[in-house]
Amino acid sequence: MKTLCAPSDESPQQNRALARFAAVQAVLQACQNGVPLTQATHQVAQQSWDGRSFAASTLEHWYYRYRHGRFAALQTRPRSDRGRLRALDPAATEALLALRREHPRLTLPALAAELVRRGLLQEGNYSESTLHRRLRAAGLDRASLKAGAVLLDGPTKAFELPLPNLLWMADCMYGPTLSLPQNHATQRTFLFALLDDCSRLCVHGQFYGQERVENFLDCLRQALHSRGVPDKLYTDNGAAFRSQHLQIVCANLGMRLLHTQPYHAWSKGKLERFFLTVQTQFLATLVFQPVHTLPELNQRFWHWVETDYHARPHSSLAGQSPAERFAQLGAHLRTGPPPHELDRLFLMRLTRRVRKDATISLGAGLWEVPAHLRGQIITVHFDPVAWTRVEIWLGDRYLGPAHRCNKQLNAQLRSSNDYHRDTL
Repeated sequence: MKTLCAPSDESPQQNRALARFAAVQAVLQACQNGVPLTQATHQVAQQSWDGRSFAASTLEHWYYRYRHGRFAALQTRPRSDRGRLRALDPAATEALLALRREHPRLTLPALAAELVRRGLLQEGNYSESTLHRRLRAAGLDRASLKAGAVLLDGPTKAFELPLPNLLWMADCMYGPTLSLPQNHATQRTFLFALLDDCSRLCVHGQFYGQERVENFLDCLRQALHSRGVPDKLYTDNGAAFRSQHLQIVCANLGMRLLHTQPYHAWSKGKLERFFLTVQTQFLATLVFQPVHTLPELNQRFWHWVETDYHARPHSSLAGQSPAERFAQLGAHLRTGPPPHELDRLFLMRLTRRVRKDATISLGAGLWEVPAHLRGQIITVHFDPVAWTRVEIWLGDRYLGPAHRCNKQLNAQLRSSNDYHRDTL
């Protein structure tokens, strides 16, 4: 009895089988007209079948397969061991899946190296494609993890805090590349932003030239000045959000610092949606009215946030705007310490040994300190963004500010103890 092939939804396998069938039918027609099989296959091989070309030997092979099995014989047969684990021990498979669940950010070569170290794999007896297929079958490959196909720590539900400043979300996105007019160079920009979960208010956002921890701390400091202190700060696992200085700042202000799980970007979906709005609405305006400096970019951004984003009704806020929701529910916000104490808390701290010329190296520049500190180790508290405050501390004692070294001025104020005048 001849085997019939049941119709199925359109697929690449079916399309290939139909192209083979059309080519074989052309060979059969030529043979029925008295053309020898070898000549018929060579003639058909010169033609294109649904965008495909077939060799004469292939056509002859399909010709005999079709005579014995009809159309079903021309289809690609699935592997008999499809769906089973091949070339990988079950114990190695289980260990691979367990490692990926425990360390989802590790690369596949790193996971394989650990399995080799444990003796579950042997060098040369496996391929990375085999390991990748195991991860993909379990939904633990990188694409599935990023898409949220598997939740590594249980289900995640939609949430919203009832009052402002209970939770701020923080993240960074790539900004536009600026063309600097003064030297015809370019500058990359990065937008740090903090969003209040309850009101969707952008408590502060600012473009910087680098994605560094000191820039995020500067953004957070300005947000605390203008919007109060939140109970919790929720960030991802980037280097700018994992510093000890940030932990110390949060601890001093009574803020709980939380980090997302790897590949859980959806848990900060409100902030991701804000970034999408920035990209599609604010950055789109720069196409027609470009900016060329970082201060100009920030001025345009702050104006857009205050006059457009904060004032526009939000669909998830029952028609309220972020500014209205924050003002309505934010009557009892927690305030921080006085501004000068808050600013001092955010100062970066480094230790330096004072040189014999009473200078220290800081921020790719020289700074002058009191002369009696030569040779001693001091602690420098400084603002790494604006460089408006650089303080000198010896232990727990504040000694005063440091000043940028002006070598030309020092040359005018020299004394005979510094060098002999005849050397000029």
